Amino acid sequence: MKKSSNGTFTEVVLAFILVCVVSVILSIGFSSCGSAPASQPSIDESVAEKPKEQPKKTAKKEYTKVDFVSDLQRTLESDGPDAALEFYGNKIPPKLADDFDLLFLKAAICVSGSRLDEAQELCKALSERDPNNQDVIGLAAAIAKMRGNNAEKTQHMKQLLAKDPYNPVANVELGSEQLMKKNYKQAKNYYIKALARDPKNEDALLGKGQCEYYLERDDEAKEVFNKLIEVNPYNIEGYLYLGKIAFANDEYKVASDNAKKALDLAPDNYECNMDWGMYERYLGHFDNSISAWTKAISIEPDYFLAYTYRAGLLDEQEKFDEAIKDYLTVIRLNPQYYYAYESIGVLALHEKNWKMAREAFMKCLERNKTNISYPLMITYCYYMEKNDNEAKNFSNQILRKMDRNSIEYTMLRAFHDKAGEKPLKQRIGNMNNRNQQGKMYYYLGLFYDMFGADEGAKEYYTKVVSMNCPMFFEYRLAEWRIKDKPTGK
Repeated sequence: MKKSSNGTFTEVVLAFILVCVVSVILSIGFSSCGSAPASQPSIDESVAEKPKEQPKKTAKKEYTKVDFVSDLQRTLESDGPDAALEFYGNKIPPKLADDFDLLFLKAAICVSGSRLDEAQELCKALSERDPNNQDVIGLAAAIAKMRGNNAEKTQHMKQLLAKDPYNPVANVELGSEQLMKKNYKQAKNYYIKALARDPKNEDALLGKGQCEYYLERDDEAKEVFNKLIEVNPYNIEGYLYLGKIAFANDEYKVASDNAKKALDLAPDNYECNMDWGMYERYLGHFDNSISAWTKAISIEPDYFLAYTYRAGLLDEQEKFDEAIKDYLTVIRLNPQYYYAYESIGVLALHEKNWKMAREAFMKCLERNKTNISYPLMITYCYYMEKNDNEAKNFSNQILRKMDRNSIEYTMLRAFHDKAGEKPLKQRIGNMNNRNQQGKMYYYLGLFYDMFGADEGAKEYYTKVVSMNCPMFFEYRLAEWRIKDKPTGK
């Protein structure tokens, strides 16, 4: 599918930044905020009369590190990183200006505000003071990743692992790198190390489950994804992958149920709609499929895949006008999607839109110059447009580059000359490849169809359909010609 919600290292760090102020407070401790008395007074002592004390002058409370961090946290949460950094610069007490914790905090806020140059300078200074500080190394890795410097990011990750081989964040990030490269066994090893330290780490569980899935270890993958859902019942990826595993094993109802659970949690998620729509199609619930893919289109109208799925189903339902519109959108959004052109050509032939069909098959020919179907179809369309000269000019250009002894040459030559088809019947009958044989029978039928030999056309269309091997688009065209009026044009 198109997107993954697998948590990356940068996402983990940025999420951490939003709460790191609290962590700093905790690291400072609460001793300065007062502590409970060593012992509680007895009831008698508490009610006994005591001499009145003279009121003391209240000394001005010192503005502590805890106070500053608390104020900084409120500013960050209410007004965002830029305001927090402005507060930091204006309000930090001079005696705290060189405090390591606060400088790290400032660097983290710079990262959250995408002020990477400042963050990098701070990280560099902090690293000089404490080269082995894992928080600083981790933040430096996040900066490197945000800059697209994967080599530097990986170097920092390995620094973390050298100090702590089971560091969850580093192992998840390096596992994700290997997963993207399809090195599933290596990726899995990183995720296992992350889980050894943090068994409920969702990113590590998802990554390990994906590795098992791509290694085709379905039972192991199911176990991991069920664990992921146990840890977080709202994790949609767990349900989606359970659906994918069930679908791969032809368990369409199980697949649909899992995808629906994900969809109920995230109704505006593109992948949830795409998956549920596909599984519902296999269950024969076509209205649900159309509805799901239409929703996906509303979510990402500029991505081609949902249009492709919907077009295919509309095509099967013989809603050809709607299918053609979707296929035209597909090629507008993704001009390199070769199969959409072929589908447009086939449907346009059914609708007798010869110009559209010809233009679509020309696009197919640009991408696959060895498939004889396209030159034959283009030549046919020119004839049907009553443009015999262009039909001959086009087919002549193709014939010049072909092997004159091939059956494909002989067939296109017959189209060009409007004659010479008689030797083809025996040659086609002697072919061993049934798909190629079926295609050639179709074009022999099409030849007779074009030039008025209705019975010949019917004979060869029938041969195509009787083969029961629709592995080529001409099979469908032969079916249509027999069902409609095989002797007409």
